Amino acid sequence: MRRPCFFYDFFLFVQKNVYFCGVKKFVRMAKNKSKIGLKGISPNVTVSELLIGSKKTVTGYHVQEYRPTELTKPIKSFVNTWLGVGFYFWIEMTYAHYWGQDKKSSSRSQSYDVYKAKLNIENCLNTVFNEEHYLFFKAMIKEAIMYFKNRKMPVTLEKINDYLTEHVWAKHGIEGIIFDDKPTNPKNKNRIYSEIPDLYYDKRIQIVIFDVKNISNFELYLEDQQ
Repeated sequence: MRRPCFFYDFFLFVQKNVYFCGVKKFVRMAKNKSKIGLKGISPNVTVSELLIGSKKTVTGYHVQEYRPTELTKPIKSFVNTWLGVGFYFWIEMTYAHYWGQDKKSSSRSQSYDVYKAKLNIENCLNTVFNEEHYLFFKAMIKEAIMYFKNRKMPVTLEKINDYLTEHVWAKHGIEGIIFDDKPTNPKNKNRIYSEIPDLYYDKRIQIVIFDVKNISNFELYLEDQQ
């Protein structure tokens, strides 16, 4: 039998009880570890509570092709959106520039603008730094996939995102997603994402905001970049 150790037991108690101490808002509290799942889908993920956000705001950078007229609000993305329809931002200027160079400078204008805004992420699903958020995000995607497979329907990115938007995100009050977007296929072949081949240790974090109400202080930050 293990000899009692007060300090070890105390450490475990503290670790268990302060893990989410910075989180102030619950979107949904599942009493007695009830299951959170999608209607009509088998195997659910079990969590004690769905915790959303420990940080209220961050600065985000929104990239668009250069326009002679300055934008007054961000542009919502509808096509080929990996996290669903919404307003997309980078949290680091480096990756905002990379995105502009790879995607936006190929437009008719051949250059891009970078806008800066204050993002309310209090109700965002943080799949990058919050373990429970990540596990919930992954489980919901897997269950959505099973939903379509069980009905012998094609599984596409658009279908998965539409289903999650309708049946999961709105239901739980999730107003955005913080995601680690892996760097692949850069247009500039001389760009080095990592000095170690195949080990992308620098997170390329992107945020999608579903509702413009959570975006404020939107302004032009850098104009006509190449």
